[in-house]
Amino acid sequence: MKQIDLDTLWYQPNLDVFLNRWYSSYAEAQKAREHHGGFLLPYKNHFYVCEADVIQALGLDPDDSDWGKIKRDAAQPTDGEAFERLREKRESVVRGLTGG
Repeated sequence: MKQIDLDTLWYQPNLDVFLNRWYSSYAEAQKAREHHGGFLLPYKNHFYVCEADVIQALGLDPDDSDWGKIKRDAAQPTDGEAFERLREKRESVVRGLTGG
């Protein structure tokens, strides 16, 4: 089974059609998410804040209660167990997309 790249887990190329806010520092991204709402996701050494439609495009449910438990922050989640459930769901989607 192919190893999933955790640096790119929360992004996929077809998300380019969405207008996401990108940041080079976590602090900037966190401040933007707190001010504007949305979901904070990591990608390699960067962070982006997106809306619910991007979470759906990632194959996940934006209304999943685990998002609230991690405060919609997958870069520095506040609840490790909730984050692991979301990560596992996302990895399952990626495996389905790549056939792995």
